[in-house]
Amino acid sequence: MKVLGIVSEYNPFHLGHLYHLKESLKVIKPDYTIAVMSGNFTQRGEPAIIDKWLRTEAALRCGIDLVLELPVVYSTQSAEFFAYGAVQILNQTGLVTHMSFGSETTDLDTLWHLAEILTTEDAGFKLNLKGFLLQGMSFPAARQHAIREYLQQTGRLHSESQKISSLIIGSNTILAVEYLKALKKTDSHIVPVIIKRIASAYNSTVLRKGITSAASIRKEFYKNGLTTGLMESMPKASYDVLAGAVESGRGPSIPCKLDSLVLGLIRRSSREEISQWMNVEEGLENRIKESALNASGTEDLIASLKTKRYVRTRLNRIIIHGLLNLTKDRFRELNSGIGPKYIRILGFSSKALPLLKELKNSSRVPVLTKAAHYKKYDRDLRGMFEYDILATDIYALTLDRDDLRKGGRDLTQGPVML
Repeated sequence: MKVLGIVSEYNPFHLGHLYHLKESLKVIKPDYTIAVMSGNFTQRGEPAIIDKWLRTEAALRCGIDLVLELPVVYSTQSAEFFAYGAVQILNQTGLVTHMSFGSETTDLDTLWHLAEILTTEDAGFKLNLKGFLLQGMSFPAARQHAIREYLQQTGRLHSESQKISSLIIGSNTILAVEYLKALKKTDSHIVPVIIKRIASAYNSTVLRKGITSAASIRKEFYKNGLTTGLMESMPKASYDVLAGAVESGRGPSIPCKLDSLVLGLIRRSSREEISQWMNVEEGLENRIKESALNASGTEDLIASLKTKRYVRTRLNRIIIHGLLNLTKDRFRELNSGIGPKYIRILGFSSKALPLLKELKNSSRVPVLTKAAHYKKYDRDLRGMFEYDILATDIYALTLDRDDLRKGGRDLTQGPVML
């Protein structure tokens, strides 16, 4: 049996995602497709445009067979930990044979070489990376320069060094390399397949007809609502889910509704407490504390903190880690050993029923179909899952409908079934 794994956010599911899925099905010809999807907070550290169950419904209606949740302790991390958590879930199913992902390049050999350099991280590479970080570069930029310098210093693929180092600029290529690193690190037997990314860049905010970026769709939606441009950039099934969410009041999330919570938390917290949050380094806690006193909202706060080193996405992640009280030490504890401690099913199609039955036999970790059952497992699993519960409770505060702002939904909402 061939089972395809895809790592996703589907925030929202758009025509580029549909293209990637169709091309993957064409190349791999799997019997089933499993998506590991971020929950209510994404890798950018932002609340998803609509909740994880609505995004699951859209994915199922667009051709995915089974949707699994990437725990929030991984979904809100840097590319390295995001990719590791997702790949480990695919490994732990015991079923996934292939994994497909998008990239600005389809040169798999070169990407494997990059993954090898970044996995080994010998003394020369680390020294180069530290030097560029000290110059105030962001981590991705410092890593790109460090790779180029490392290749030139060692003479490895010297003539290709410019090409190799330039590849890692693309957001999808960075993730592709991290997926390969994770496959290598976990001795995975999953076969990676690259689908060439076409049209808009990942970070582009310019809405284009047809295949465009999720960022441009979100920008258009928050600015102008359900426009013709949105309809032309999303599969009908996905657009209908988004439109239904608006009509019923289940969406969208309104991130600024968390402003008072964010500023109140920072103003209440000591510098020592802030210094323990994930991704807070080099005295940043002092700037966070001071900026929160002068900021009127999260946007003000981020604008005052943003530098070449601390880009918006990293600051967003720091904020959500603060709201979750996810510290560096706690993440190290939870990430130890096998990584994700469970497989949480968000939804499945009727076609996937045989796959679900097989999953319960083959999975190397507990499979959660009824969330409330998490309490019967060990401390580490309960600890990780309780961050998901909290994330949903915080996400609820971004919604308008009073009944949806209540807590505990993770324990009462069952999987989506189509």
